[in-house]
Amino acid sequence: MKTKSKLTVGITLIFLTGTLVGVMGTRAVFRHMLAEALERPSILSESVESSLDSLSLNPDEHDTITRLLAESRTEIQTLREEFRSRFLNILTETRRKIDNELTPEQRRQFRREVRDELPLLGRVIERRETDAQ
Repeated sequence: MKTKSKLTVGITLIFLTGTLVGVMGTRAVFRHMLAEALERPSILSESVESSLDSLSLNPDEHDTITRLLAESRTEIQTLREEFRSRFLNILTETRRKIDNELTPEQRRQFRREVRDELPLLGRVIERRETDAQ
């Protein structure tokens, strides 16, 4: 019976460890993707543009497709800037509202935790708050 209990505990620990590693890995990938989406030009148009050579396009087709990709890249960049600005405004305003509800010590702890959990967003929000003052 003892061996069966140890085996059950061992399997449970392995399962929980796997779950924890999966969650942490997903969070890391999501943070990386979010940072890249906010900071980097369109990855899609870059990969499409790099594959044009394999299509055996005539010069007119190549020029037209390159122009279309450039136009979409401009639109996507504009949308990304609008999204980024709005996204950061929401984060900054939410943080300001939360700060108003906390004691000074709670506020310091909250800022440390945000900085530790979401370093990119923590730095951006702090920078925006400093710029606003």
